[in-house]
Amino acid sequence: MKPIAGIIGGGVVGAHIALALASRFSVFLIEKNQKLGQETSTRNSGVLHAGIYYPQNSFKARFCVEGNALSREFFLKYDIPFKSTGKYIIARNTDEEAELELLFENATRNGVPTMQRLSLKKFKNEFPFINACAAIFSGSTGILDAGEYMRALSALLDRANVEVLKCCTARRITDGPIIETDRGDLEVDVAINAAGLYADDIAKSSGIHEYEIIPLKGDYLTTRSISLEVPIYPVPNRAHGTLGIHLTPTFSSEVLIGPTEVPGVQKNDYDIRTPVGVFYNSLASMIETSFISNIKLHEGYSGNRPRAYCNGKRCDDFIILENPAEVIHLIGIESPGLTSAPAIARYVESLLR
Repeated sequence: MKPIAGIIGGGVVGAHIALALASRFSVFLIEKNQKLGQETSTRNSGVLHAGIYYPQNSFKARFCVEGNALSREFFLKYDIPFKSTGKYIIARNTDEEAELELLFENATRNGVPTMQRLSLKKFKNEFPFINACAAIFSGSTGILDAGEYMRALSALLDRANVEVLKCCTARRITDGPIIETDRGDLEVDVAINAAGLYADDIAKSSGIHEYEIIPLKGDYLTTRSISLEVPIYPVPNRAHGTLGIHLTPTFSSEVLIGPTEVPGVQKNDYDIRTPVGVFYNSLASMIETSFISNIKLHEGYSGNRPRAYCNGKRCDDFIILENPAEVIHLIGIESPGLTSAPAIARYVESLLR
């Protein structure tokens, strides 16, 4: 008889962990919403990241580079909508040029493939409406349909005989381990906390009190006024430790503009809070003035990044810890969590060998 694994959280990370464990464990996947991936996994830019931004040897750097390759294989195998678009990162002034060079060097250290420095003339020939004084190109970045991704994962979980408990809220993990839910207790051999925005609440029940998740809200608007097939990002916003408002093509004719940065909201707040003027101001720094008046913005959606803090200090990396040995907590799995998910699953599976 197989041992039992209970996984809290049916986002992209929890789903991949469930698939990774299904051959060795009888797996129960506990999800409080009606659908898998209803929160962070589908309320993002839908970008497969390359591993450019993260400190060398960090979980984020390692899992992003590995997860990029694994995700591409997964998308191809299961026919999930994906485009290997690449991505441009631009400097808008001379100060940002130095930042751009540091990004390029960091990507090289992280083993990110197909990075290129571009001539400004070549970039401006392709994007005359973009305000840039320098640009680099990441060839391993792409875009995906996150909704279709989650639907494919749901079908694979069913095929792997994973017991998916939807509309079931995990309240705590107690000794045993036992996962207490609003539908009763589940006694397991291994418990995995992949609860996203609520991972800190679950961790506290295991005696881990130093971590807190304070969501960083990101709003998106859309436009059909820009024709774009490749994402364009500014250099990161160091003040908030984010990638800044960027332009991302979708699988329709729309372009996403966002996310913004609204700290300290409620974890379940998915209303758009950012004034439209903030979006236009950001566009004004990226797009030539003569084009701005032609851009019409429309309502998009909002998401919350599960940003972790340890004793009040921002955590720059994913937190993955065992406490006790048969309980694994994944805390602060924000971007690049979507890209890293299959690599995180491999790592968690390795901890249980």
